[in-house]
Amino acid sequence: MPDVPSLLEQARELAAAFLGGMRRQDLATLVLAGGGDDFPEVLSALALLGEQAARSERHEAALRAYADADFWDDALPGGSLASHDRGEMARNVLMGRPPFFHRD
Repeated sequence: MPDVPSLLEQARELAAAFLGGMRRQDLATLVLAGGGDDFPEVLSALALLGEQAARSERHEAALRAYADADFWDDALPGGSLASHDRGEMARNVLMGRPPFFHRD
């Protein structure tokens, strides 16, 4: 599995690309070196990437549950988990909630 840069490293790269596009290579270099973590460009990128990562984690959790063969096993007492779920996990993650969110 390839190394995945941390959210902070990704935010630095995004902010540096933005700053480079603004012809501020001096600031882009500083950000990539970790000297600009308090810059608004880095903080904004970090917030955006954090939200994206959380959304992706929720989607992956639901997909893992749906992909599990036991989820669809009709031989379970009370029927399959899928027959009880009826798409609830999918609706939850699409609304920004955890897959197993219940109001009660």
